[in-house]
Amino acid sequence: MKRLFLFAVLCVAGLSVLKAQDSPPVLPSERNPTMNKVLCPYENNRINPTKNPRINPKINWNINPYMTAALNPKMNALVNPKQNTRVNPKYNSAINPMISFTLNPLSSEGWKGHYVFDKDNKLQGYLVIADQAVILAFDNNGVWTGYYVKTDVNSYNHFNLNDEWTGNFICYDSMLGYNYFNEAGEWTGMYAK
Repeated sequence: MKRLFLFAVLCVAGLSVLKAQDSPPVLPSERNPTMNKVLCPYENNRINPTKNPRINPKINWNINPYMTAALNPKMNALVNPKQNTRVNPKYNSAINPMISFTLNPLSSEGWKGHYVFDKDNKLQGYLVIADQAVILAFDNNGVWTGYYVKTDVNSYNHFNLNDEWTGNFICYDSMLGYNYFNEAGEWTGMYAK
């Protein structure tokens, strides 16, 4: 109970610090898919899952958590934050952005990760590398929205802040970043670079 109370206090304190930040990180031109077409899956077939079957989980079941038990958090405790607290930001303060403010892209210039884009190449948020097994998700305003837990094949399952698997996942695009997939294994059009 004390731990939960402490977590709530830290979350409130963290939100007030995060709200004080008002300028998002500048999108470098070398990471901007409208300026660098190599980064855009709509321009580069190698990183487009509809054009490259090796990175398409509907075709390549080896990267699909619904078809491969080792990748599925309902079947593999190592990739389930409810059973493996090392990959759970609520229990591992080193990967919790409400405690480690350097993990928030709006409060730290030194954050490491990816910019998230929609199908129109518009910036939608950020993926911050928390450690080797966890990537944190933030929206455009720097609000922490969830996190991803790594599988054995360099794909990541998405969890909300209640540690529930959303069914969504991201897969390495074989070159520069990640593509977003829904529960049906369909590419959502979102990608991270």
